[in-house]
Amino acid sequence: MNGQIQSAFVDLQETRSFAMLTLDGRKWLLPQAEIQSLESTLDIDCEVRIPHSVGAVAFAGMWWPVYCLSSELRILPETPSGRRVCPLLNNGADRFGLVCDRVDALTEPPRLFALPACMALPDSPVQALALLEDELGCVTTTEHLAALLAAVVENIDA
Repeated sequence: MNGQIQSAFVDLQETRSFAMLTLDGRKWLLPQAEIQSLESTLDIDCEVRIPHSVGAVAFAGMWWPVYCLSSELRILPETPSGRRVCPLLNNGADRFGLVCDRVDALTEPPRLFALPACMALPDSPVQALALLEDELGCVTTTEHLAALLAAVVENIDA
């Protein structure tokens, strides 16, 4: 594991509260402190859009672009009917919404596992794995999701 990936893993291990975002049944864990607000998908204004977003939510005097991702983190052009909630993610540098099936706060911090070497890619949004009862969840951060969105948008526009 390279130093940058190892450092990110150590930072995640120190995180005490995680939120679990469900996208098409797949569980994604994010530091709970990075969720600024939970909004309903009904609050998304589809007329206020930037490229590849599904709209925007007005919050704290600003428009927050909202994206819809598949469980494999591919940008979807529209929101599937089962998506009901939109966490607004903010890490101080990146600010956007993500349409999810559901968002749950975990009562206990999960045990995190370092990625196997074949998954430890520098540009991957997956930073660690977590055992959640009888399934694995992928651990990420707002920073890594923002980098993924930027790369995907760049590739779509190329």
